[in-house]
Amino acid sequence: MTRNQDIGKKSEDYVADYLVSRGASILSRNYSVHNVGELDIICSYKGKVLIIEVKSRDRNMRYGTPEEAVTPQKQKKIFQTTAHYCHENHISLDIVSYYVAAVIHDAQGNILDVKFTPFF
Repeated sequence: MTRNQDIGKKSEDYVADYLVSRGASILSRNYSVHNVGELDIICSYKGKVLIIEVKSRDRNMRYGTPEEAVTPQKQKKIFQTTAHYCHENHISLDIVSYYVAAVIHDAQGNILDVKFTPFF
């Protein structure tokens, strides 16, 4: 596993643990549809289904903010993948909300901050 993959997995694990500690139930992680897209975390919280796209950056943000990485093209793939997941699991799209979990880490990969930003 590369350093970036390791940081990405660590960030996803951290966000999933954070959500569970706040009362969410994880429904799926890394749900993917061939030739469509992948959803990092799908959870249930207070009657809603939350789709969480986890993006991590080092604190210098040389490549832009985590939120900027969720481009309109990426959002479209997330929406299409969500539609597949909801259809398979008989979930109404009316109860779905979308968030970017922006994870900031230091040069060693230690998580410094997480911010949830809604999109769509």
